[in-house]
Amino acid sequence: MNRLATTPHMISLGRALLGPIVLIFLTTEAYWALAVSLVIVVIAVASDFFDGYLARQQDSAGELGRYIDGASDAIFNIGVFLGFLANGWLPASWFLMIYVAEIVVPYTGAFAKQIGHPIDIRWSARLKTVVHPATQLIMLVTALTLAEPGSAGDPILGIAALGAAVVASFIYVSDHVFLAIWRTTQLA
Repeated sequence: MNRLATTPHMISLGRALLGPIVLIFLTTEAYWALAVSLVIVVIAVASDFFDGYLARQQDSAGELGRYIDGASDAIFNIGVFLGFLANGWLPASWFLMIYVAEIVVPYTGAFAKQIGHPIDIRWSARLKTVVHPATQLIMLVTALTLAEPGSAGDPILGIAALGAAVVASFIYVSDHVFLAIWRTTQLA
């Protein structure tokens, strides 16, 4: 089933809309906005699990759904990490690595598919899928519980969490790009 208006697709698209919304709340200098941001991240994490689960249960998982889910994840993650950047919690170079991961890997996957060697879901994608939301939750919870509004909470925990997100992004990009290059050279 490749219809756009399925429930799992609508859940994914809703998550994409939450990306710009959470960015607005993260850049609002109010304590309550951090709490709203945390709620939005929890909803997004739950929706990311639920849309895939629902698609499998309805036997509607397909290529279109994978594209919509991946694009929705990218839009949401970029919104959150851009909010962290705007607050000064995330160095620009670290944000760039996360951004590159969200943009380069889908194009690498499309290229691999075009040359006849599609890339299945890799372990590095699963790693990023766990680490990015965990980082987002850690940053927002510590900002809410351990700090004054506008700060990132515990600096050591924040640096460790954000560093893990950057490392996961680097591994994700490296794994996919290396595999695409290796497959391309095998064709020559």
